[in-house]
Amino acid sequence: MPFLLLMPSYNQSHYIGDAVRSVLAQDDPDWELWILDNSTDATPQLMRGFTDPRIRFHHIAERMDPGACLNWMLQRARGEMFSYLHTDNNLHPGYVSAMREALRGHALGLAYCDTRVIDGTGKRIGVLRRGAFDLPRLLSLDPLGVPFAATTELGRLVGGFSVRDVADDVRFCIAAYGRAEFVHVREPIIEYRVHEGSRTNDAGGVSGMQDVFLGLFARMLPELEQRGLRPREQMSIATGERLDDLEWFVEHLWYRLLSRAMPAWWEGPFKIDHLFAAGLLGLPRMQPGNGAPAWSLHLRNAAGRRVNPLRSAIVWLILRIRGRELRRLAERAAHVLLPWACMELGVEPGKAVAIRIGSLDFRTAWAACLLQARLGWRPLLDASLKAPAWLHWGVAEGDEPMFDCSRRPRLTRP
Repeated sequence: MPFLLLMPSYNQSHYIGDAVRSVLAQDDPDWELWILDNSTDATPQLMRGFTDPRIRFHHIAERMDPGACLNWMLQRARGEMFSYLHTDNNLHPGYVSAMREALRGHALGLAYCDTRVIDGTGKRIGVLRRGAFDLPRLLSLDPLGVPFAATTELGRLVGGFSVRDVADDVRFCIAAYGRAEFVHVREPIIEYRVHEGSRTNDAGGVSGMQDVFLGLFARMLPELEQRGLRPREQMSIATGERLDDLEWFVEHLWYRLLSRAMPAWWEGPFKIDHLFAAGLLGLPRMQPGNGAPAWSLHLRNAAGRRVNPLRSAIVWLILRIRGRELRRLAERAAHVLLPWACMELGVEPGKAVAIRIGSLDFRTAWAACLLQARLGWRPLLDASLKAPAWLHWGVAEGDEPMFDCSRRPRLTRP
């Protein structure tokens, strides 16, 4: 049976021609391209120039949600496998054959591939290696969406596509978890276009799309829990593991590099908190006077002797040079921390939340600053804690959810 290529279309006449030509160039000729178009631009006129009988172009003037378009096509097309495509992306010639092979033997299969990233002009600007997806990553701010392919049987099992979510592709992949066999095609066989006028841009850019994801995850939580999955617990574990990665990276830097520049000014083993309290560890969302201590020029060791300020300056400089890797690890932690926190309290983006901070270790302070900067949540210090001079948080009344990331992240109500 033909491999179905499903393409909702809306006002992308400047890109859809290239997308269709990339389908015509497939080395596996057994496909059908279904396009449901709601455009008000020149797309219908442009599509008249394509006469291949495998192209099923349908124009409906009424604007439809992409999920509704996909369900409309799935109800009418006949095939065992389909792929959800965007009108602004181009397939490599081996796309259909690779996806067909990946799904072969998987009655409930979902296949996804690596991508080459192109800009609005078609210039290649990067390669996205997608890697493996477990439930915490599917529910992170780095989720799985288009491009992917699946069996039509899986599509029926999950109830098709959502007609009310901008991230209909992401919702489909999450709904498939625990039911589908996920197959990663480790080859960039599609060109994914990043440009103005895309759905991501219309949603408010990357941060706007992340808010869409956070809202989607909160709405899907009851469904996942009803299926016996434990997303909040798994997300908490994943958040802790990614904070571990950040902490261990800094510890590795200390023993391999930083300790050669200056001696330890504390007794006992290394902790990331030592660099943090000295203002040497700078990370996004943390600025001196608003969630991070200022750089100290007056460090003293356990014997009370002053540490040479030049040595601390060297350590500060090395950490800035290694800042790119630090930011990458911090961003990986943020990608699971933010969805987990929203799911744990059952709130969507935009809702004001006050949280009580139960510890002033680096992990908890950084995570609280992230929630404050990204979601607008208000960190308040538990009355048992003494506020350090660098922190300008208020005092909790005691009835706020307690937040603590010193080990495994926790958000508990009193």
